[in-house]
Amino acid sequence: MVLIFTDNEQLDRDLNKKIEDSRIVYYPDYILEEQQATTLIATIQPNKYNFKDFMFKVREKNIQVILILENENVKELKDALMLGIYDFVFDPFDLEDVYKKITNPSPFSKVSQYIKNFLELDN
Repeated sequence: MVLIFTDNEQLDRDLNKKIEDSRIVYYPDYILEEQQATTLIATIQPNKYNFKDFMFKVREKNIQVILILENENVKELKDALMLGIYDFVFDPFDLEDVYKKITNPSPFSKVSQYIKNFLELDN
């Protein structure tokens, strides 16, 4: 089950049409209660949880998270990486980019550049 939580009605509908066994979600509590979810496609959006706490709870359930982000400079990227979220799609993107992440998650080597920057490691 793929849960879609983007806060963008058109994007939600388009993703829902493209992805089999998907459901649009409007409340974060539903995501935390869902027992069959394997993947969450989400944007950073205000809810009763702060981003880091919410994503921690999602990752505790071993749900793959695909984040749709504005760019590589959003402050939440560091928190996401530290929580083991390695699947990102940056604006501008198309539906195929998101769809590919479901079946082809990013390997560590693909996101290591971001982690090196945050940890200030030598490249």
